[in-house]
Amino acid sequence: MIKQTVGITSIGYYIPSEILTSEEMAKLTNLPEFVFTEKIGIKQKPIAGKNEHPSDMGIKAAIEAINKAEITASEIDIIVYCAAGDYDYRFWSPAAKIQDAIGAKNAFAFEVRNFCNSGNLGIHLCRNMLLADTDLSYALVVCSDKLSMLLDYSDIDSLSTFIMADGAAAAILQKGELSNQILSYHGMTDGKLADCVKVPLAGTKFPVNVAEINPELSYLKVKDPQKLETILSEIYLENYGKVIHKSLEKSGYSINDVNFLLTNQVKRSLSESILESLNLKAEQTFISLKEYGHLGAVDTLFGLAKTMELKIIKPGDVVVLASSAAGFSWAALTLKY
Repeated sequence: MIKQTVGITSIGYYIPSEILTSEEMAKLTNLPEFVFTEKIGIKQKPIAGKNEHPSDMGIKAAIEAINKAEITASEIDIIVYCAAGDYDYRFWSPAAKIQDAIGAKNAFAFEVRNFCNSGNLGIHLCRNMLLADTDLSYALVVCSDKLSMLLDYSDIDSLSTFIMADGAAAAILQKGELSNQILSYHGMTDGKLADCVKVPLAGTKFPVNVAEINPELSYLKVKDPQKLETILSEIYLENYGKVIHKSLEKSGYSINDVNFLLTNQVKRSLSESILESLNLKAEQTFISLKEYGHLGAVDTLFGLAKTMELKIIKPGDVVVLASSAAGFSWAALTLKY
């Protein structure tokens, strides 16, 4: 019996035209520009316009993915919207909005919220859903975030988050597709780190209808920058390695078989440490941080789309999409291109 497959048929993406440069970030933070260009490794990042929201960007990326796949929206069976969770509205379904906007009248739509791991998790869930139901053929995974609105550049404790930017990516998954075949996924969470990064406002602890709102509560806060730095330099690398090795093992491969690793975008030194810890070379990854910043759950799909455009990866290559997320959690997805 031939094992059924699910592959990524196409990827679309949308990057806003407005940018914030390293020079502008340096002025906003009152820090030297080299902190951004040399230490972090970012020159500019895309910023969505005032009237441009996550669902708007997601719709554009979804339409491009559908057109590239040469299918109609009515053929899509599942739509999953994957993001950090800061939607256009606090109590609302961006997945349903996209379903209606693109005309995917036959699709079941829902959200996955796992911060920067959301895209990889969404792909994994859709693959399993397609394989489990004979009636389903196509899934649309949409990643979209407007993270720039969460940043307070006067709060230097949150410097590590200033790479956050805006954008969207979308992938069409097809049952029976042999290219970009989705093999195995592995994820893990360390809940002890849950309170390290958060936006306090608009939850039940600090509801938006309080009489007096402290505007600082609406921005992303790093509770303990020193602790976060320890996480990023120690626990982070260890857990990144664990999920990558385990995802490969489930797929029947090892790290020696990996041709390409695509990660969520982090500062330059950390990106280099990830490659070094896995004994991979710089040419075995794609760094978009310099021009695009950190796009949250969008990063890995965007990186895959770019490597496909540039024809960097070739048929038969083993590609790993790996990510880390606030919470903290780590995940890896192995593909056979």
